[in-house]
Amino acid sequence: MKDGLSRHLLVAVARLFLLSTLTVGIAQAEENLEYKIKAAYLYNFTKFITWPDLQGATFNICLVGGDPFQELLDSLEAKTVQDKPIRIFRYDNIRQAKNCQIVYLDNPDTRVNAASPNTLLVGKLSDSLTVSSQPFFAESGGMIGFALEQEKVKLHVNLKVLKQSGLGISAKLIEVSTIVGEDEL
Repeated sequence: MKDGLSRHLLVAVARLFLLSTLTVGIAQAEENLEYKIKAAYLYNFTKFITWPDLQGATFNICLVGGDPFQELLDSLEAKTVQDKPIRIFRYDNIRQAKNCQIVYLDNPDTRVNAASPNTLLVGKLSDSLTVSSQPFFAESGGMIGFALEQEKVKLHVNLKVLKQSGLGISAKLIEVSTIVGEDEL
């Protein structure tokens, strides 16, 4: 009887281990797909956002804080924007992010304050498109926030902040986005 009980226990533990391994694998695959989609959006923003005074020899995409994309963005360095090669930079804090056309913020310390929207970002990143996956990023004064809605990556765009920065946005990008902030439609 003890052998039968231990065999059942061993089988149960093995099933539990297999199930947890599969669940972790599925979760990692879903997260990887999520960041592949976000990486594609970051590149496509270069086609649907206009920078009024694009200077410098390169088009810089800067990641501030963590790097949830890992190597997914590295392939963008083989592409160009307005005949300028794309360069990816990774920084620990916002003070390092200079001469960036797109800034992806993945650090809770860089959150914008809803009471005084965009104070931190405007001073440091006035010519940059600011993007983040932080909850309510665009609603709090960022430009574009990635939001997961029904397991799909959606865009929240703060038109007021975008217009104040001097950046232009294509109607096509507006069509596929949720507009937030004072300029809600």
